[in-house]
Amino acid sequence: MQAIGIFLLSLIPFVESPGGAAIGTLIGLPILLALVISMLGNLLSLMMIIVPFNAWLVRFREAKQKGFIHRRASKARERYEKYGVPGVALLAPLVASGHIAAFASLAAGASKRKVVYWHVISIVVWGLIGVGLGTYFVHDIMN
Repeated sequence: MQAIGIFLLSLIPFVESPGGAAIGTLIGLPILLALVISMLGNLLSLMMIIVPFNAWLVRFREAKQKGFIHRRASKARERYEKYGVPGVALLAPLVASGHIAAFASLAAGASKRKVVYWHVISIVVWGLIGVGLGTYFVHDIMN
């Protein structure tokens, strides 16, 4: 039951894999289980955003509409050009959410494949950091 709770927590933007992994470790789940479950939950929630948004974005670009969304996409492109998909994906948990970073990268013109690739790497890296922090605090509490 705890594993399901961690999976559901990791679906939430801003909690994601680091939060789920840390909480899972803190409540006593085995480290590997907490890590894998939190990464899978985070990945699932990102895919539920990336796939439909990318499909909509393709249709939107084909229509070549202007207006509010076009201006937002231009701002996202500026951030994307400054940091690229790797930077946006890896730094997202520090400033916002991987979900927001995925939107921004796609809106800026990054390929869906590249966004998925770098976000999977980010999920793994931040999941490992979350498990490390959870393990540290569990060890600190026990001693």
